Amino acid sequence: MNGVEYREKIRRIESDLTVAGAGIAGICAAVAAAREGLRVVLVNDRSVLGGNASSEIGIPMNGASHQGLNASIYAREGGLSEEIRLRMEAYNRGGGYDCLALLDAVYFDMIYEEKNITLLLNTGIFSCDVENGKICRCLARHAVSNVVFELVSPMYIDATGNGVLAFEAGAHYTKGREGKGDFHERKAPDEADSCTMGNTFYFETIDCGRKVTFTPPAFARNVKNMDFIKNINRPGYYRGLSVKGAHWSFEYGGQMDIIYDSEDIDLELRRLVYGIWDYIKNSGKYPEAENYALKRVYAKSGARESRRFLGDYVLTQNDIEEKRSFEDAVCVGGWPMDVHAPGGIYDPAPATDFIPVTGMYQIPFRCLYSRDIDNLMFAGRDVSVSHIALGSTRVMATCGCMGQAVGTAAACCKELQTTPRKLASDHCRMLQDRLVRADQTILGYVDSGRLTDCFTASADSEKRFENTEIFLRRRLDMNLGLALMMETDRLESISVWLRNTTDVDQILGYVILEGDHRETFLPERRTQRRDCTVPAGFSGWMSLRTDAQTGRDGKIYLVLEVNEALEVGMCRESLTGAVTLRLFPEGNCGTCNHDSVPLVPETGYRYLDHRYNREENIAFCGLIPEQRLYSAEKVLSPHGRPYGQPNVWIGEKGFPAVLTLTAKQQVKAGHLAFTFDTDLTKEPLDGLPDCLARDFDVTVIYRDASGERSVVWQVRDNWRRHVVFELEGDEILQVRLSILRSWGADAAGVYGAAFW
Repeated sequence: MNGVEYREKIRRIESDLTVAGAGIAGICAAVAAAREGLRVVLVNDRSVLGGNASSEIGIPMNGASHQGLNASIYAREGGLSEEIRLRMEAYNRGGGYDCLALLDAVYFDMIYEEKNITLLLNTGIFSCDVENGKICRCLARHAVSNVVFELVSPMYIDATGNGVLAFEAGAHYTKGREGKGDFHERKAPDEADSCTMGNTFYFETIDCGRKVTFTPPAFARNVKNMDFIKNINRPGYYRGLSVKGAHWSFEYGGQMDIIYDSEDIDLELRRLVYGIWDYIKNSGKYPEAENYALKRVYAKSGARESRRFLGDYVLTQNDIEEKRSFEDAVCVGGWPMDVHAPGGIYDPAPATDFIPVTGMYQIPFRCLYSRDIDNLMFAGRDVSVSHIALGSTRVMATCGCMGQAVGTAAACCKELQTTPRKLASDHCRMLQDRLVRADQTILGYVDSGRLTDCFTASADSEKRFENTEIFLRRRLDMNLGLALMMETDRLESISVWLRNTTDVDQILGYVILEGDHRETFLPERRTQRRDCTVPAGFSGWMSLRTDAQTGRDGKIYLVLEVNEALEVGMCRESLTGAVTLRLFPEGNCGTCNHDSVPLVPETGYRYLDHRYNREENIAFCGLIPEQRLYSAEKVLSPHGRPYGQPNVWIGEKGFPAVLTLTAKQQVKAGHLAFTFDTDLTKEPLDGLPDCLARDFDVTVIYRDASGERSVVWQVRDNWRRHVVFELEGDEILQVRLSILRSWGADAAGVYGAAFW
């Protein structure tokens, strides 16, 4: 243009929904809304997506499964959070989950796939107009061009973390810690204050295979005489140093204004990172660091807390600990209430007050919309929760579930021409149905429009317990527990493999426990204790009499007490719904750390730890009465995960494995969905789950005016947990799923088949 610069000062964009912030919460909100047909504008003040879980900040995407340590065990959230995890593994097979460049690409791909999403990067919201209790527009400026976007939509979602949009709209919020008198939370301080959790600055190192020296920049802190260095690795302090970098406990800023002092906070953390690496390299106390170099210091600190905007309900510590049920539940959490010390690295207190969450809990929709702005919803760390509850809800996979909930809610509001508040009070089942059809987990919820009851299920095989192979004999030098989901309300006996290593008879003591919560593996009461005699030199299967009632949680807990003269047969196979536990008696928990799950005193045990479950599992068989836990009928369950029962069909070894659904009556549907087993125990995944169906065919047989006909879908290299097929709406006679191979397992599992 011959040196003449064209400048468009204001650009108006109208849409169905504006989503501010493109961290995990914002991504999931935008994608969920777009898949429901809404035109979405996603505006983000950074150049990359993902927020804390991006290449800019570098914090891992954690969630309810608490890195596999949650008492729920099968606790990964499902939905779009699960899709992000699986996409990452599919895009980077064998490359590890922590390749942040690929993770950035995963986010971009999810956004670019949705033609209904307009993405505005490097664009920050700076103004918002409100009329009659509703946002009528907001203004956002592009940092490079200085173009101002006028964003107009009937609904807005704030997923910025700091609540930038909601703040500009004048929505009511709170900051800091509530006092005990506010919500009667036992972990709240006596008096309220303005303190928050601090930020963390990550860095990475690399082993160069040769000696590497390091000279710190002049601005680096000299940390050698600081108190936190003196207390490193102190029990219960939870701060430590390693040559690997990425120290979550290098925090600062919780006693400052986390928003307005953000640059000062980042500067201090940057000084600390270089000073700490200087100490590791040059103090002489870490000889293992000799060959390590500083590979990367991330560009920005990761924030845990700032403003929390008020909805019609405030979720508290009491709600989480009591696992309260909500009629408007739309997603779940499960990470511990991980409440970090405000002073961060300078705080003499432990780095975190790690308050266990014994199982998944519900998050109500009333926490996700503004109580005073009629067309504003929230997702992420700015939602309506207390400071203590935020310690759990703030983790990113949980934030993604909130995002999916409000993105879907925006579509429901448009369809019904209503507000989020009216949706919560009058039409919440509509929202919940749509969420569970998109694989969102809502504990105990049953889709009100599901057509599965119109079908019967059969399969060419089902997994049974009779073929258990012993690969290891483990000395019974600790209490070992077996938690078993049950099909019947009673277990008379169970057989375990035992060996008496002595030439005298030995007594095996075993205890039966029971629990109350279907989503957890958490024994809460001792019901009986028994002894059995293991003859001298015995080796083989032994039937243990139980005569036990199943608990309200649908499980039996069998604990084998310590006897070092005995060996227990272990198998490699980890069966869904059968979990091996390690238990520590009261007063003998010195080997446990803050990751262990405390139990109630009635069990007689202080800690339950299922990390032992990874490679060695108690071998068992001979259940009386017989348990058909993996029959084809399980795919008709309304729950897409273990909940009381395994709720999964697993075939015997070998492929193809065929599942057939046959209509019992005339039925028409527009959609068919299969939910596959992705081993919901692991976080991070470390590769696509072996049990996930990789190649499969779906055949649907219809009847229309011209007679019977069929359609076949061939799916190859599948990485999705939840796969939806659009049907033509004619009368369905039969559906056949033929699984041809998995990603490594000798059998594939299917959690559910659904029609709507």
